Amino acid sequence: MGTPHDDLLAELLRLELAIAQRRRGDLPGGTYEAVIHEAFHETGASGRWWTREEMLAALEGANIARVEIARFELEALADGVVLATYDTGGDRPARRASIWVLDAGQWRLRFHQGTAR
Repeated sequence: MGTPHDDLLAELLRLELAIAQRRRGDLPGGTYEAVIHEAFHETGASGRWWTREEMLAALEGANIARVEIARFELEALADGVVLATYDTGGDRPARRASIWVLDAGQWRLRFHQGTAR
């Protein structure tokens, strides 16, 4: 049995991978809406600004190549607010940061940023 930090790290890594790999079935309720916060925004590695609606539409597209996540780390910012940082590889390697908020017992992605490496 892991520590609470280890359990949270595993849960948020699972959610990040499910979103990145477009595996809706691995999400609570099987929907992206369940984990993408209503006030979500993203600054992509390309510099593009994404709204929640744009991201939800993009996530409905075809499955993408397997995404590998390395150096996944968490830092508590406040009660129920966590910063996740990690690297992705492949054709477009990036350093990534996500802010997750605990909303009615469910972790939801509030902000994401990718920076090309």
